Amino acid sequence: MRLIFFIIFLLVSCDIREGNFFPLKPGLKWIYSIVVESSYTGKSFEKRIMILNAEKKKNGNVFEVSRLYSDGSYYTYEINLNSKKVTRKSVILTFDEGIVEPVEKVIYPDMNFNIEEWQVREQLFLVRGFQPPLLNVKPTSQFDMQYKIINRYKKYRMSGKVFKNCIEISGQGTTNFIADTRSGPIDVKIKNNEIICDGVGVIMQERYENTDASAFGNMKLVKKLINFD
Repeated sequence: MRLIFFIIFLLVSCDIREGNFFPLKPGLKWIYSIVVESSYTGKSFEKRIMILNAEKKKNGNVFEVSRLYSDGSYYTYEINLNSKKVTRKSVILTFDEGIVEPVEKVIYPDMNFNIEEWQVREQLFLVRGFQPPLLNVKPTSQFDMQYKIINRYKKYRMSGKVFKNCIEISGQGTTNFIADTRSGPIDVKIKNNEIICDGVGVIMQERYENTDASAFGNMKLVKKLINFD
């Protein structure tokens, strides 16, 4: 009897852990609502972005998928079927800021999320996109984000929809930058939370980039999936 319960437990555990958290099928389309808030301005703005799986190729045990963004940017990812790593291989952007962090980097060390903790090299996004009125500074710091899985959900409800087999990950990092040589470096604390669901990918993201500097303040981004097909 104990053996039967143990086998059932293993089957249920595998069902929760294994999944398609980085869908590759060409033609899949995600539409997100993105809201960015600034404590400096006291304002927020909202926009929508569409992401399309534009192309998929297979080379041995490696899949390559390219994703086209509605702003014209183009990202290519490589998924190794042996190691289960998801690696960003190339980026073509339609805006001038460019990428400070490494273009080629591991996004997820295991696309099934059987690895509980990992590290990703990142850059400032929210603070970087904001220019103080006097100094025209765009911080370009890189830092290491320490990610870990904090929750697993058999079902997750958002905006009236139910998603199955979901994972919540949380990342934290710190960095600093010089905005004025007459003062010391400005410290930034970064936190990023995401809900990633089987067969869909990311359905929700909350990112915070907080400073103690009055000229930058705190920035918050909330991204929610509003349509997937």
